[in-house]
Amino acid sequence: MDLGTISSRYARALFSLAKEKNEETRVYNDMKMLKQSFLLVPELKETLQNPIVSAADKEKLLIHAGGIEVCELYRRFIHMVLSHKRESCLPFITYIFIYLYRKEKKITRIRFSAATPIQENTQKHLIEKLQQETGNIIEFSGEVKPELIGGFCLQIGNYRLDASYASQLKHIREQLLQRK
Repeated sequence: MDLGTISSRYARALFSLAKEKNEETRVYNDMKMLKQSFLLVPELKETLQNPIVSAADKEKLLIHAGGIEVCELYRRFIHMVLSHKRESCLPFITYIFIYLYRKEKKITRIRFSAATPIQENTQKHLIEKLQQETGNIIEFSGEVKPELIGGFCLQIGNYRLDASYASQLKHIREQLLQRK
């Protein structure tokens, strides 16, 4: 069996059970926190694959990585994954679970990057317009990237709109270099 198939089966099973118990939002929040932990602490993956670290210690670590107050279903799921020695699949299981939840709840994730912090009224306006256009709930994350110089970058799912000054200047530079 490959990693994708295993991860998908575990994620689908967890999502199905969470839905059945009306705890999908709590598990989703715990999984989002776990995903964030994997991103912020790359050593977490290494620790999970280390055979010297006991399963009990890995379980404590993963429960803390899931947030301050994780739900019981998340705890039981982590225990089951570790008992079946599938901890290497956890990052993929996390991503697939989050994807399934967002698809089911019609959540569109938006990443907005600008050189300066986005104003609250601009953020609200953008969210409202995108909700009207897509009919989905918008999960917005704003990011300040001074290297953009000005303008913005907007990422909606796999679609990316780059209206930053930095990319425009780069494009102009490339055109000037081609004319030599």
